[in-house]
Amino acid sequence: MILRLGIIVVMLLGAEISSAQEVFESSESMVVVSDDSMAVILDPTLKSVVDSLEAGNPGAATVALRDILEKNSAHTQALRLLISAYLRMEDYDRAIDACQLLAVQDSTDASALITLGYLYQRIGDIILSEQYYQQGLALNPDVIAAYQGLGWIYLKTGQLEQALDMASETTERMPHYALNYILMGRALTAQGFFEDAAIAYNRAFALQNDLREQYGILLQELGLRHQLKR
Repeated sequence: MILRLGIIVVMLLGAEISSAQEVFESSESMVVVSDDSMAVILDPTLKSVVDSLEAGNPGAATVALRDILEKNSAHTQALRLLISAYLRMEDYDRAIDACQLLAVQDSTDASALITLGYLYQRIGDIILSEQYYQQGLALNPDVIAAYQGLGWIYLKTGQLEQALDMASETTERMPHYALNYILMGRALTAQGFFEDAAIAYNRAFALQNDLREQYGILLQELGLRHQLKR
């Protein structure tokens, strides 16, 4: 079984961001691929933990992982899995503690820093959230999740040009990422560029039609309030 282990921050932009989780993909040999795409052998003692996570039982996984980490606090794979379990449980305080340990143990791990940015954003600490997103981007400037997280922070704090900059950074790296155009549309609307905002929303819906159900109201409001042609 191949397990792909990497902290991936998933953006659902109507509520800024909604979840961050470890993603595990199964195949035929026991390998872990981390966020930097380096393949390493999974510690066989972690197989039951992964099984618990895949079965939707993160609580059992955390018990086993804490026991492993008590014996070996530098067990990076176990620490990553513990972060995954806490994220699935939405236990953000413990996830933050585990991410901080991981960041100390591996100073080159951009995913740990960006996940810290997400976690602090979830608990409402925008200052630390921005700080960790920026630190993560300093290590890896191509992580879309960090640009999106920063974009929603800047939109929320009224830094509209910076929000658009983050949307532009995303577009350069992933032009077909539909949710980015929702962020762009929101920022353009706040700036008063209503026609450009409508173009951004339509671009999002063209790329991912099911977004219309959740965000179509934004385009409808533009049309009604500003007499825009669809």
